[in-house]
Amino acid sequence: MPFLKVGISHKTAPLELREALALDEARSRESARDLKASGLFRDLVLLSTCNRVEAYAWCADAEKGEARLRDWLESLHPGKAAQVRRSLRVALDDEALWHLMQVAASLDSMVLGEAQILGQVKKAYKEAVEWNTLSSFFHGVFQRVFSAVKEVRSDTELGRHPASVPSVAVSLAERLFGELERHSALVVGAGKMAELCAEHLRSAGVDRLVFCNRSLVKAKELAKRFSCDALALEDLEQGLVNADIAVFSTASTSHLMGAEAAERVMLQRKRRPQIYLDIAVPRNVDPDVRKEEGLYLYDMDALAQMAEEHAELRLESSREARSMLRRRFYEIREWIGAARLSTTLGALTQKVEELRKAEWDKQAPRLKHLSPEDLERVEYLTTALVKKILNTPLHRLKESVKTGHVASHVESLEKLFDLKGEE
Repeated sequence: MPFLKVGISHKTAPLELREALALDEARSRESARDLKASGLFRDLVLLSTCNRVEAYAWCADAEKGEARLRDWLESLHPGKAAQVRRSLRVALDDEALWHLMQVAASLDSMVLGEAQILGQVKKAYKEAVEWNTLSSFFHGVFQRVFSAVKEVRSDTELGRHPASVPSVAVSLAERLFGELERHSALVVGAGKMAELCAEHLRSAGVDRLVFCNRSLVKAKELAKRFSCDALALEDLEQGLVNADIAVFSTASTSHLMGAEAAERVMLQRKRRPQIYLDIAVPRNVDPDVRKEEGLYLYDMDALAQMAEEHAELRLESSREARSMLRRRFYEIREWIGAARLSTTLGALTQKVEELRKAEWDKQAPRLKHLSPEDLERVEYLTTALVKKILNTPLHRLKESVKTGHVASHVESLEKLFDLKGEE
């Protein structure tokens, strides 16, 4: 069975097209179930982010599987079907695996090394588990990919130098607080930058998230998407009392937070550490709040400078990360080869045995003159002969796992013995 990837990304499609094809959870669930119901896919994972819409599948027939996934992607926006067709990219077997690993490790991201994509791939995998579109094969593949990416991010500099302002902001919060799972965040604003910061905070593990905006309606809209609470701007101070991290990203032309307000907040917090990330231009926070003990303020200039410096460091570290990921790729490829070969060899052995048994049953009436002992010897002979014939080819096939040629051998075997679709 081939490992297949079909989809579009920021490298092949403009933002307008990616937006048109983007899948929310309901649309993704419906698509996954419809595609699985076609009977073409044993395993299926659908990944949809702001930069890509991709399907990863294990299917009996690569050609039919690819055609079905192409049709599905074009059906997501019939009015742009021709543009979708031009933007689609397909990868098979080793190429598909390497692509998945690079995507999960953020080596294929618009922002090199960003951490958000790994969380998105994990979410897509968990949804596939929930929707029952996976077998043990994809469970094994994705768990090994996650393990490889975790190793790359922990053993290289790739994950230690955020390259975008929102990711730098969240990195600073992690530097101050460590793990963010037990910390709360307040996002002031409801624009794209505020939304992106919220996504990074969620990806970093923040559970308690609150949106605060001049328009409470917009704040509630975002809060609904992130399954969290919303506040009106009038309640900003109270919201800050309960927030360890505050992101400011509004279009206000005057300061929303001054030194006096910050002092009141910190007194109520009993000087527990707090970080303000002011990514607004003009600034939403008066620089004088830095005088407050325990309050750390970073504005856009500081964050942008750090992002630029970190981007250069990430570019250098990506070479080491890619090399390490490639080593893990060979390990996972060998595991996939063994898994695929095991399935195919099982099907082959079963089919040959069924043929032997059918021929034995066919000839049985002509062997009635033989004694039970002789019949047993003859049947043993036919069984042993089949095993002898298969022994050398099976041994050679198992050796091919380590050379990386198993995929072509398995495909040939499936065609020669008509094994496609066999378990």
